Amino acid sequence: MNECAFGTKDPTYLEYHDKVWGQPIFDSLELFKLMALESQHAGLSWLTILKKKQSYEQAFYDFDPERISNMTSDDIDALMQFPNIVHNRKKLEAIVSQAKGYFEIEKDYGSFSDFLWSSVDYHPVDFRYEQPSERITVDARATELSKTLKKYGFKFLGPVTVFSFLEAAGLYNAHLQSCPNNPKYQN
Repeated sequence: MNECAFGTKDPTYLEYHDKVWGQPIFDSLELFKLMALESQHAGLSWLTILKKKQSYEQAFYDFDPERISNMTSDDIDALMQFPNIVHNRKKLEAIVSQAKGYFEIEKDYGSFSDFLWSSVDYHPVDFRYEQPSERITVDARATELSKTLKKYGFKFLGPVTVFSFLEAAGLYNAHLQSCPNNPKYQN
């Protein structure tokens, strides 16, 4: 068992850890998609959302911000019956609000990716964890980024969730130093 993968034996989570988690993402649309999904797991386990990822992609047009930003209250009503997603109206509405904020950030910063990567000076922050017990769940950077996102209408993205996003998107390297999936070992 890879103790970097949070001690889980669930094959879905292990595959996510080994192939996706912590690998730097620079594409604005992929970053938006991951952030939208992260916002859905507030109060739930990430594994719950990960297992519903494909359904979320179908429900939200593969996370196309243009199409999402045009969704109406009637669309949200329909999503309340959509299979295999979390039926929390406020969380579903949050994705629509985030899509609108995405375009405001693109206008102000040139790209969503530049906005996010500028928060880490365009280079992943390596926590250099040796043991799982060293892991933290929030820091000042995530707290500040959460406040900025909120100004752009992003919801369900408090400091802990933003920190989790930064780890998942590879802006933070939170892999254990010994993890074979640590991006520092990859070219």
